[in-house]
Amino acid sequence: MNTIALLPHSKHILPEGRLKLVISRVCDIRMVTEAMTDKRPFALGMIAPNHKPETISHIPAIATTVSIIDFNTQDSGLLEIIVEGIDTISVSTLTMAYDNLLTATYEPCVQWAPISINHDSQPLADKLKLLFESTPEISNIYQKTSYNNATWVCQRWLEVIPIDIKYKQSLIHHPTANMTIRFLLQLLQTIT
Repeated sequence: MNTIALLPHSKHILPEGRLKLVISRVCDIRMVTEAMTDKRPFALGMIAPNHKPETISHIPAIATTVSIIDFNTQDSGLLEIIVEGIDTISVSTLTMAYDNLLTATYEPCVQWAPISINHDSQPLADKLKLLFESTPEISNIYQKTSYNNATWVCQRWLEVIPIDIKYKQSLIHHPTANMTIRFLLQLLQTIT
């Protein structure tokens, strides 16, 4: 089994996604320092917004390995990083270090293959593009977008839609993005 440092977070990321995070806990600063020094990824695990990372003893099974692509110190002195999703992993166990840093044992998951946007899935790409255009804090961290790839589009939607983690995990668990495409199309039909 493989091991990796794991950061539980209420913001979610999937492969090829990007996310800006503020790092404040001592254990997380250690994790970021080690990741940058050793040029190795860490994992981001999904938790609900009302959970505190230091109280986590388990997380949903699927997490995403990430690499740090940029960092900055905020005026407040806190560390801000931008991470990019690499792969999804299946977490089997967690251990906590003396400073509350979590380490996960994991196995790689099957990664979703690209699926070309077609006539039926085009509304997902169009609405995501509108969302990005209206949300500069998201669009500013993407130098490259893939609106022609339904897999990429679905993963970005799963990162931002406010649905329960168990439903996100269930969709991510499927071997392709096809179920997520159907789910998102139905969801967007009900809210428009």
